[in-house]
Amino acid sequence: MKPVERAGRAFHSLGAFTLLEILIAMALVAILIAASIPYLYDAAGSSEADRMSDSIAARVQEVRKQSMESGLSKDLEITSNKIVGLSLPIGWSLQLKGINDSRFRPPLRGEKWTFTPAGICQPLELRIGNGERSITLSFDALTGELLHDRP
Repeated sequence: MKPVERAGRAFHSLGAFTLLEILIAMALVAILIAASIPYLYDAAGSSEADRMSDSIAARVQEVRKQSMESGLSKDLEITSNKIVGLSLPIGWSLQLKGINDSRFRPPLRGEKWTFTPAGICQPLELRIGNGERSITLSFDALTGELLHDRP
């Protein structure tokens, strides 16, 4: 290695990074991490909404199947924070829009979604959300199948 002269002293160049270069690299990494956090948060929230959507669709199919197998009408009670058998995560709420509703509204006290022995139900749309994001679920009246879910 070649000695480097500085202020009358000889230093050996080791080819290492200076403190300033390390600080700049750390600052760039911190900026990249800070910029990616909102995207990670959105991904986690979307996955939670997707899981809830799948759980609701499965619960609807379960009640429809019970109704058809028993030959009796079955009800699925809906409240603002749960569908009987499924509680929404803390901070999430549920709204619905029936065939005669022009917009989404909170469920009425003791409101039920009835499935006939033939498996037919009233068309219904559900909206679940936590203030920051929401997802709307539309169900087919004949099959109880989830037609689509959209943000």
